[in-house]
Amino acid sequence: MVINMLKRLSLYTLLLCLVPLFVWLFAWQWNGNIVFESYEHPLYWLTESGSVPYAIITCGVFALLFLPLFSNRKQWILAVAVMAFSMVITQGVKSGLKNAFSEPRPFVTYVTEQTGSSTDAFYAQDRQARAQIVDQFYQTQRNVPEWIKGHYAKEVGYSFPSGHTIFAASWLMLAVGFMQLMGNRSARAKLLVGFMSLWAIFMLVSRLRFGMHYPIDLLISIMIAWLIHLGIFQFLAKKNYFKPTGR
Repeated sequence: MVINMLKRLSLYTLLLCLVPLFVWLFAWQWNGNIVFESYEHPLYWLTESGSVPYAIITCGVFALLFLPLFSNRKQWILAVAVMAFSMVITQGVKSGLKNAFSEPRPFVTYVTEQTGSSTDAFYAQDRQARAQIVDQFYQTQRNVPEWIKGHYAKEVGYSFPSGHTIFAASWLMLAVGFMQLMGNRSARAKLLVGFMSLWAIFMLVSRLRFGMHYPIDLLISIMIAWLIHLGIFQFLAKKNYFKPTGR
């Protein structure tokens, strides 16, 4: 069980790692002169599904989507507790590392360069002052759509690691882990994992496309989620808290 769990979680971790790896392979880099197309608007709503307060709604919806994986409501309630623990521990690690490394976001570097300032001076301000600086700058950028300007003004924290990436990778790890733990191979279970995979991949793409993170931020964030959930599911497998459905 533990070996199979390791293989499954590692496989989907590799899937997510393909996003930053392809970016490096094709030498793509974000720059402030990028032109956003109208078809990219859905990427904004997708990235917002990992932003507070919408991330809370996302957690609730996803928890309900997991219900078919379990043989009874009692197991599902226990699984929801595991999901809550996963979110708390992964986002806690993210917050600690952000404060420790204090790496500027790509778009913040661009804004400070264009305004003749520095990232050190920018981050020396409180969040409200940072948001005002970003808002004032992007109000002068006519090529930047209105739907992303507000997002820039809100995302004035640090770059490394990526909280959105850890959030997305964690939900994918939870889907894969519980599917393996419960031995549920039903079509609904596979559909859930497929949906989570696509959602997570596009979440990563959106963070790069909007200039919120560098590829290394995504790669390390994916690995953090993998390590934490490997520990979680190894513990659950040994304790045998969840009885496999065998479907």
